[in-house]
Amino acid sequence: MQFKEYSHAKDVLARVGPMLEKREVQHNLPLGVLRQLERERDPDCFLAVGERDGEPVSVMIQTPPRKLIICGKQDAMKETAEWMYQVKPDLNGVIGCSDSAEAFTRAWTEISGAASEPVRRQVIFRLDKVKEFDRPQGKLTYANEDDFELVMSWTEEFALGSMRASDLERLEETVMQEIKHNQVFLWRDQYCTPVSMAKRARELTNGIVVNYVYTPEEYERQGFATACVGALSERLLKEGYRFCSVNTNDDHEASQSVYKKLGYEPVGSAIEFSYTTSVT
Repeated sequence: MQFKEYSHAKDVLARVGPMLEKREVQHNLPLGVLRQLERERDPDCFLAVGERDGEPVSVMIQTPPRKLIICGKQDAMKETAEWMYQVKPDLNGVIGCSDSAEAFTRAWTEISGAASEPVRRQVIFRLDKVKEFDRPQGKLTYANEDDFELVMSWTEEFALGSMRASDLERLEETVMQEIKHNQVFLWRDQYCTPVSMAKRARELTNGIVVNYVYTPEEYERQGFATACVGALSERLLKEGYRFCSVNTNDDHEASQSVYKKLGYEPVGSAIEFSYTTSVT
């Protein structure tokens, strides 16, 4: 295999886009991140592609201090791990589709001697058409700047224990930008009280990702999360996206029940590993 580092996300997309789009929903993370990096000026990132016989077979994306996003053909992961160990021997972990991430991690632990631990397993869902669902009184609205403190609080609650320190430091700026760009949606009940939240996130070639679906405990089991995600998914499909996608932890049965009720179907899985080097 041959490996090449890139300076610009647009060049990586041009090289690997067709490969990733063959499994566009499963690859919503690398595709979405590459599109986001393409829009940024001089982002701090690591980008590389592995090729075999002139065709791309592995993709590596990292925006420090986040973990490496890894994807590609399972049988290319051993050589990819060997090359990465020469380039970044202090890698702290990976995230990606389960088959690729697990194969890469097996090779990495053998090469580096590091210990690995799965820290999150997710199910990847796809929706092409929203099923009919019970709609409680209320409506879907954009969050506005008056909702900033609420959206901040709910975003922190959603990400409790999983958000990186560097992300927390930038969270206020991130949330305000999301609100200004109409990425945050709230379901308001008949009294105009916000009771559930969802965000539009990564844009793909044919679809879009929904994330940060959150309903406070006092409003759970009243159909608000279903209404919020369902109404947002309808809106996004009407905008012209062919599908919506969402990732959820594989042990979160309540969230999966909401998505399945709306017509979301599981199409793949993702896993995140942390690596630690033994101290002697």
